[in-house]
Amino acid sequence: MGKPVVVYTDASVDPEKGVGGLAVLGLLQVKGGGRFSASLSLPVGDSTLAEVMAVKLALEVVLVTLGPGTQVTLFCDNESVVEHLREGKRNGRQDLNRALESVARLKGLLKVSFRHKPRLSTPEMKWVDGKAREALEWARKGGPIAPQVQAPKLEPARGQRPKGLLWRLLRRILGLGE
Repeated sequence: MGKPVVVYTDASVDPEKGVGGLAVLGLLQVKGGGRFSASLSLPVGDSTLAEVMAVKLALEVVLVTLGPGTQVTLFCDNESVVEHLREGKRNGRQDLNRALESVARLKGLLKVSFRHKPRLSTPEMKWVDGKAREALEWARKGGPIAPQVQAPKLEPARGQRPKGLLWRLLRRILGLGE
């Protein structure tokens, strides 16, 4: 089983330009702690979809850095997104449903509880809000849409090193070495 982690997510969107910024902050809940963060600019014009994509990014980073079975408490400032994720709700939008289904698959590999936390209500929520806005500004100014990730040197779960293309790409993005 992976180390327990608390994760905060946020997204900022400019619907007119069709771009958004996502941010993730994870805090390990073990002696000595540790933290990881990620921000990403992407083409998205809808705030609900962007919030779900931030949750997806957070769970992908947790899965790759801490491994399957990790206990995750995830905070999001969008109450309707938290409700969708908790109850498995879907609506008529294919793009949003695909993103929700991706989160559901990741949730099946981890032990996740989703919680609502109001925007800017804690230092962590203020931090992810600021990073999401930075990523949005980067995209607005025409910056390339690419991840900007910082992560601690974490061991894969169960002492095994996962293999495959996705793992190699994420290890490179996260700076965990080959």
